Amino acid sequence: MSDHKRLVHFGIGAFHRGHQAYYLQLLNDTLPESERWYYTDVNLREETRAIPDALRAQNGQYHFKRIAPNGDAEYIKISSIDRVEDASADPSVIGRIFNDDNVKALTITVTEGGYYLTDTDDVNLSHPEVANDITVIKQQRGQPKTLFGFLALALLARQSMANGAITVATCDNLRDNGHRLAKAFGQFAEAAQLSDLKQWMDVNVTFPCSMVDRITPVPPASLSHEIKQQRGEEDACPILGEDFEQWVIEHKLANAFPALDAVGVTFTKNVHAFEEAKIRILNGGHFMLSYVGALRGYQTFDQNIHDDELNGWLKAYHQKDVIPTIDDRPFDLEAYRQIIISRFSNGYIADSIERIAMDSISKFPQFILPTLKLSLGRGHFPISAIILIAHWYCFLSLKVRGRIAFNYKDPYLSTAETWMHQQDPVGAFLHDPDIWQGLNKQYPEFGESLKRQIAITMGAYQERYR
Repeated sequence: MSDHKRLVHFGIGAFHRGHQAYYLQLLNDTLPESERWYYTDVNLREETRAIPDALRAQNGQYHFKRIAPNGDAEYIKISSIDRVEDASADPSVIGRIFNDDNVKALTITVTEGGYYLTDTDDVNLSHPEVANDITVIKQQRGQPKTLFGFLALALLARQSMANGAITVATCDNLRDNGHRLAKAFGQFAEAAQLSDLKQWMDVNVTFPCSMVDRITPVPPASLSHEIKQQRGEEDACPILGEDFEQWVIEHKLANAFPALDAVGVTFTKNVHAFEEAKIRILNGGHFMLSYVGALRGYQTFDQNIHDDELNGWLKAYHQKDVIPTIDDRPFDLEAYRQIIISRFSNGYIADSIERIAMDSISKFPQFILPTLKLSLGRGHFPISAIILIAHWYCFLSLKVRGRIAFNYKDPYLSTAETWMHQQDPVGAFLHDPDIWQGLNKQYPEFGESLKRQIAITMGAYQERYR
């Protein structure tokens, strides 16, 4: 491990390695060795140990195949991670990592479900994994299971230092992510009786919001062999990603931070405008087409875009339902939409629908519901959205009933199972308060139209999925 200024990252997935670590590599390539920053990456969950183990065996180094829609590729060696730790086996490593003056910031990538938020945007303190972590922190022993438990250990270590101020930067698709993590962790800390820590955090910890973007699919098994052929090096954990990247960070830092603006990162006071466009156009577009593609038997997302009907539905959704409801525009949204469609069509990425479709029940309120609320509030009836949401319901219905063979992963699948086991499954879906947050009560004609479209869509797939 080097004696440089350091960032720590929680969660060693492909996205982090193709995004934050990639940007840090770009910066390091412009700096003399003495001025470079490095990452300590920390695995938090037992079931995700394989990649960290492989990465540790390679001293944190790996290759990134960055590929354009026309097939042009470059193979980039990433060496900005030089320490890999596994807190899922030994949580005490967190204290040792963070009790270090060289550590200046923590970046985090978790899924939407990893925040354990309720429909009121509060942390679900009664969730078994969150409750476990409250007990672990109170008793100062045991194994944390959530981000909150590990973050508590990290900040307790910083609190014990003379100069422990730290930036905690979330790097995920949750809207207003930094502010929401700050609120949720504050509630967790209160439940864990960490009043002194909360007071210390008010002065010494910031939670900037951020918008991050890059498509990093699950790499094919052949990528290691390809790296060997192209670069002449063994690599057990290479990654694959598109040739587009974006990172926008709220300019709210508690300590030193790498000068990533020199390599294209945007520091701004208004992250919201960037994240709103990205979440509702890109992530919302991913959501809306994934389940149609799954029902049609497609395997990769580019197949959706090359289906003229689906491409047309997405274009209408973007142009009629989404873009007119985005008032704060940091760039030309139609030009941005066209770039996204080009990215979606990248067959060399071959991003799996299985990956994109996961966790839909927690994603819907984030990616789709704001567009519906704003459209209906302006008197626009979102017909394209209704068609696509009906396909989502149809997919979940067929999945719960065992009539579609699809490896769908969702920690909240039990929610859909509850709908489908009711006498009126569609009615249960339309009246779920966590999904709709009062929308169907306020606009009953929307729910009625969606109910009719669901019947049409279910009928259209009845023969295929008997």
